[in-house]
Amino acid sequence: MEEPPGNQWLAAFPMARFAMLAILQVVPFCAAPVSIPAIRYLSPFATIFRAQSTGWPVREPAHGGTRSSGRSLRVDPRDFIPRGVGHSAILFDVDSRIPNLALMKLSAFHRERGAAVTLVRVRSGGVGPRLDADHYFASSIFNTDVSAKRVHALRALYGERIEIGGTGVDLLRRLPPEVEVCFPDYGLYAATHYAVGFLTRGCNKRCPFCVVPAKEGRLKRRSSGFDDFVPSGQRNVLLLDDNLLSFEGVAALLQEMIDRDYAINFSQTLDIAYLDEAKYELLRRVDSRNARFNKRMIYFSLNYVATTRQFEARRDMLRGLGENHVAVVCLYGFDTTLRQDYERFLCLRRLRLIPFFQEYWPIAGVPARVPADFFDMDLNAMIRLTFLSNGQNWEKYLRWLNRLYFARFGRYYRPLIDIIYRYNNKERIARYLRRPEWLTAELYRDFRPAVDPKLPNDPLGRELMAEGLAMQDRFAAEPS
Repeated sequence: MEEPPGNQWLAAFPMARFAMLAILQVVPFCAAPVSIPAIRYLSPFATIFRAQSTGWPVREPAHGGTRSSGRSLRVDPRDFIPRGVGHSAILFDVDSRIPNLALMKLSAFHRERGAAVTLVRVRSGGVGPRLDADHYFASSIFNTDVSAKRVHALRALYGERIEIGGTGVDLLRRLPPEVEVCFPDYGLYAATHYAVGFLTRGCNKRCPFCVVPAKEGRLKRRSSGFDDFVPSGQRNVLLLDDNLLSFEGVAALLQEMIDRDYAINFSQTLDIAYLDEAKYELLRRVDSRNARFNKRMIYFSLNYVATTRQFEARRDMLRGLGENHVAVVCLYGFDTTLRQDYERFLCLRRLRLIPFFQEYWPIAGVPARVPADFFDMDLNAMIRLTFLSNGQNWEKYLRWLNRLYFARFGRYYRPLIDIIYRYNNKERIARYLRRPEWLTAELYRDFRPAVDPKLPNDPLGRELMAEGLAMQDRFAAEPS
């Protein structure tokens, strides 16, 4: 398995589930193939895309309007941004992993008013030199230190002239209704591989690790239909719905996916609690796909031990969805113990499901709260687990365990180090073997009072110490 199913899981998980875009609803406006934008590089700091002014015919808005040459829409006088030569807008994508829906709607809105639109994808190194434009917008999806630094740099560069939104900045800010109804401008990213959008919004659950309750609220009725964000001729559709199976009208939506012969990526995963026989029969007929749309795959999530009972009860349904075609996202690093992680992972192994281990990315005001007694079982039993696929993702979890172990006990556990690097990145084990005084084979012996104060003066020692100590703030409280 090549990648996590969606951004919202990366935002809070899931999940945070991946509420990943700074938008509210998607309703009608335009459709059709898009011209490929010219691409150029501004500097090592940012990649710039120039969105062309042609392509993307549009539908008339609710208040009317007339077509011009079949390519663009004459703007109603009530629209608040006029057409005009020289009107320009720069859109900054701070951290999106997929085409940013909010920015694509902003692009569509401004381009249909005659604007030259430029996309700047902010990446490592900074935000680049100041660019001249009439309007500046930015979207930040993730609440991370890296994203926060980029947002700060943009504000320092453009001051009050730039409008910044997105889950990583402000959960309550919404696009104006005039922008919200726009059909996404996929040409902004030269995105022709799949369409992206919502059919429903919100979730009735209130998982503490998830940004959706604060951002979207309870599950809402259909926010849009496929025609509101899927271009004519596009078959691949990436859905961002927070809890689609819990929607009372989901049967009709699944049937529509079947009738339209869409390939669907359920990027935010599906909730096993709402899987019944009727929905199962429909899901079997949906062409569910992975994030690359090159393999059949359907996604669920398993974040608490209690949910393993629901997976066990639906064992036959999960098997009926296809062997090696069911992936399950497991959040870790939030509030579970080692034993609770082990029981979840063991359940997936027993049911022969593909695990995807997703570290919790803190959302604003909700830090990780790893229990002080996290190491509550034999660590050797956990690290001996193996899975049928996705071994590198499993190693990511083991590396997280490795750092957490050092933060709790002041040494790295040698058997864990050996397992992490037995197949991949074998050369990295040398970093640890060159400093045997940082290793121990004694499980759960606390070395922290005996840390040699001279070790931090050694470059490798400082590196290894910093790697482990960075995890100390993950614990809810120091064990007594």
